[in-house]
Amino acid sequence: MGADRVTYGPPSARGVNSFDQQAIVLDQTNGVMYSSGSANGRKLMAAMGAPLVLPAQPVATAITTAQGLLAFTFGSGALNVTGRKLRVKGVLIYSTTAANVATISFALTLGGVTLCTITTAATNTAASANLPVHFEFELTVVTLGATATIESHGRVDANIGTVAAAVAVTYLDTNIAVSAAVNLTAAAVLGVTIAASAAIPSAQLRSATVMYEA
Repeated sequence: MGADRVTYGPPSARGVNSFDQQAIVLDQTNGVMYSSGSANGRKLMAAMGAPLVLPAQPVATAITTAQGLLAFTFGSGALNVTGRKLRVKGVLIYSTTAANVATISFALTLGGVTLCTITTAATNTAASANLPVHFEFELTVVTLGATATIESHGRVDANIGTVAAAVAVTYLDTNIAVSAAVNLTAAAVLGVTIAASAAIPSAQLRSATVMYEA
């Protein structure tokens, strides 16, 4: 029979459709469409969507402590659904100097909690420009509420050679447990940061996407 009506989000802080038992929910705040029905207790089933698509961003310089590559604020309840899954992907370029030998760390954060960190081996000892890096993270909501937990994993494919055409090396996360508590009943910022063990002259995010997958 289809949905009884179309309603507009965002959803309640409990991550359910508080408007109707059966509906299509267009959540303009969080950039996603859901289907909801009485058979699943108003649980919001997310249609695939991309709440954040970024083109090239300003160049970050003198990178040591964490600097933000991307950030998106999810409204209260948007992720407060068991099994809700997000995928975050991005591409950046960075440069080094002859004196620069540094490991590079990429971290996925949500609501101020670090979910996943991946660190490369040390960069080369030559002055190099526009070396490419691809990163990809995924997170899945495990438990709900103000003390929710998240399962998260990722990979970084980084060129730590001396020329842009050099072979990239894959680095994986080492997570073996869910995250510390994250409050999913309140608005939460999803972010990716870059940091280095010694100053990297510059890095630029060329593109990035945040996608709902469930």
